[in-house]
Amino acid sequence: MEIKQVKGNIVLNSSGASQMRYLKDLMMSRPYFDRIPAQDLIAGTQGERYDYLAATKGSGYAFIYTCNGNNMKINLGKMHLTRIKALWFNPRNGILTEIGTYEANGIKTFDPPGEKADGNDWVLILDRK
Repeated sequence: MEIKQVKGNIVLNSSGASQMRYLKDLMMSRPYFDRIPAQDLIAGTQGERYDYLAATKGSGYAFIYTCNGNNMKINLGKMHLTRIKALWFNPRNGILTEIGTYEANGIKTFDPPGEKADGNDWVLILDRK
């Protein structure tokens, strides 16, 4: 990681630092002030440490984050919607990939792209359809 000084500020030139803009853009793409923690979306036993899934939701949408590409068992009924559209968000490059449209009931397992490994982080986006 390279550290350099620019006009009195320290700038980190690491891939993680430059990727933060993608995450910011995602977080600001949906209403911010109605977003709440939503761990109730995670079905079954929650993982520990790097297998932990972080979930948040707002009116008509949810974000679920994995830092290592761990499978996600999601209780779609907790969305309180009729149908949802699911997408993968790649925080390393900001690219969205549509997964499909589903009835918002029952438990669905989502398998992030790639193998489970450190740094294979993904955000599952669930949107009202």
